[in-house]
Amino acid sequence: MCFDYFWGMLKYAAVFLLSFIVCARVSAQGNAMSHDSTKAPLPTAHLRISLLTCTPGLEVYETFGHSCIRIIDSTKTGRGRDVVYNYGFLESSDENTVMHQLLSGRLHVFLATNTFDEFRYQYTTEQRGVTELVFLLDSAEKAGIYNYLQNNLRPEHKYYWYDAMHDNCSTRIVGMLMHVLGRRFIPAKVLPTDVKLSFRNLTTRCGPQRVQHKYWYELGMELFFSSKTDVLPTNVEALYLADYCEDGIAGATLDGRKLCAPKTTLFEDNVPWPDNNNGPLILFTVIAVITIAGLLLPSLRRVGEAMSNLVLIASGILGCCMLYLWMIDAEPSWKNNFNVLWALPVNLIVPFLSRKIKAGYSVVALALIGVTIMLHILRIQQVPLHRVTPLFLTLIFIYGVMYRKAVAMLRPGNKEPNRS
Repeated sequence: MCFDYFWGMLKYAAVFLLSFIVCARVSAQGNAMSHDSTKAPLPTAHLRISLLTCTPGLEVYETFGHSCIRIIDSTKTGRGRDVVYNYGFLESSDENTVMHQLLSGRLHVFLATNTFDEFRYQYTTEQRGVTELVFLLDSAEKAGIYNYLQNNLRPEHKYYWYDAMHDNCSTRIVGMLMHVLGRRFIPAKVLPTDVKLSFRNLTTRCGPQRVQHKYWYELGMELFFSSKTDVLPTNVEALYLADYCEDGIAGATLDGRKLCAPKTTLFEDNVPWPDNNNGPLILFTVIAVITIAGLLLPSLRRVGEAMSNLVLIASGILGCCMLYLWMIDAEPSWKNNFNVLWALPVNLIVPFLSRKIKAGYSVVALALIGVTIMLHILRIQQVPLHRVTPLFLTLIFIYGVMYRKAVAMLRPGNKEPNRS
């Protein structure tokens, strides 16, 4: 069981690095098309421009849905007639593989297009829902959006570094509207007035908690999200999520009039969600029961020692991953992650230290768990206590027993056994 825990944490830590492609579609989105940005049609009465919002899917990178722009040009035929503009395609090459990007912490993504038929095939196959908001714009405003997207398709402009909360498929669309329409464009208020929600709260609320089937993914986000995600977003900043982006644009105004026609549903959401159990909580509870029982019952002493060492090593590896993402030039939301105060990287070597060092170390480790909880109470950085409380209790017992045994061994008359 402990080996399963150790492997599970490693697996979901790795998956988490890729999971932030909340609006990307790495495959099965059809071939990208290029357009000549110098051929903007004027007048543009024949253009129909709309926002498409897609519901979450089963894959990790589909957890938050997707936002994209659809343009229908009634003067064209074939692939150029009904085009979907997608921000968030993942760049991959022999020199810059996906694994290399994961290890570097930065994802190089770009704007590309596919036909609506290709788009329809993907989302109907996955049984994901899609809604549409048609923009009520004049010819000049349509031309502005069309030219903006064509310019973004140029090789020197299409690429950008992905930022889950500040530069993704939704923020790119909001940025386009603000650039083209200026201050005349006023998004609707989307943040609740009765409660203050941070970036972390909004992300988990609109992601795994919404679909309620991706418990491991939610845990990974909660652990790797840093204090930078515990600040409060402005109303415009909250539009980084596909759901909130749709709500903000659906109720937006342009010069005091409605920006969009009423929302219509193109495809119904029929995703076959599995009935998953809360795996992390169950696993951590089992580990806590076995470890604490092994530490308290003399007959299970060897089990307790083995489980203690495995838990320490696993938490040390987790802490090393957090520290690595903190130190490199990676996703901003992984910086200043104070979870390393309890998932101590040094835990990797603690089982091999002397009793004397363990005595002092256990006191420091217990104090740092207390500091972590205090940071949570002060809302400097939230900790998913509803997930990791059994793990916290396990570590507290391990440190407490470690201190008691070390002090007993160091008393006069007792000698620490030689290590071979």
